[in-house]
Amino acid sequence: MEKFLSMGNVTRVHFSNPSAEDIKEIVETYDVHDIIEQDIKEINTQDKIDIYDECIFLVLHFPKYNKTTSKYFSNEFNIILGKDYIVTVTKYHTTHIDNIRKQYAEDIAQKDPDEEFKISPYYILYKIIDVMYDKVLVALNKFNIDLNVLEDAIFSKDILNETLLSKLLTKKRNIVLLKHLMLPQSEILQELQKATENFYEWDLDVYFEDLIYKTDKITAAINMAMENTESISTIYNTSANIKTNTIVSILTILTVIVWLMTMITWFYGMNVKLPWQEFANTAFLIIWGMVVISIVMIVIFRKKKWI
Repeated sequence: MEKFLSMGNVTRVHFSNPSAEDIKEIVETYDVHDIIEQDIKEINTQDKIDIYDECIFLVLHFPKYNKTTSKYFSNEFNIILGKDYIVTVTKYHTTHIDNIRKQYAEDIAQKDPDEEFKISPYYILYKIIDVMYDKVLVALNKFNIDLNVLEDAIFSKDILNETLLSKLLTKKRNIVLLKHLMLPQSEILQELQKATENFYEWDLDVYFEDLIYKTDKITAAINMAMENTESISTIYNTSANIKTNTIVSILTILTVIVWLMTMITWFYGMNVKLPWQEFANTAFLIIWGMVVISIVMIVIFRKKKWI
């Protein structure tokens, strides 16, 4: 995919993990401010919007999924908006950007006169953010499906293992990351909507309102997912406590039974004259007696629902 793509009088530029030469090329071609150059070189932890005389600079963060670790991490988007160009710089490669570029080029090639407003960097930005938001909504839907599977696994397992715990902790980490990435973006979009009025003649309010609506939808989905995750975490902890208490109860009962048997054998181990010791089958009677006592105790414990 070409880094530079011309569509009408608009230039579309994209770099993934740019080198020093790539950043220098951006700075020299579009004469951007030193602060923008510094922000592109460094990793920003916060979303931001800076408005200059000739351009708007945005820093947004979107989640990227690592299939190996099943974890999300932040993919930083640096965006420079001029009146006739848009430059996007991402920390990591994303196929969504390539797909957007391809689809947009096909739409522009049709040259619909009623859609002249689409040949603008601001509409391109809308398409980029819109596609990324759709990606987040799909991820949240899959997240909730995975939570349901995880909940069923917790109830179906006789023993709660480390795999279930690891998956649950990964889910909690992922949803917290999604929350911190997406929550600040509604405010950024509102500022961007106001800023574009001074840069572009077409009315794009309906598109920005659509993005703000999606951020609200994403926020609601994240909050629900967080509540579900906490609920499943509580279920896991409760199940673990119940199983632990059951094991402790069984061990306590076994201890009592073994203690009784030990007391009987200790009693007949004394070097004094004891009842029935002159009979040859006394040892077998004692063993059977201990077995009967054990069975009786187990029956009593079951009736009391202690085991």
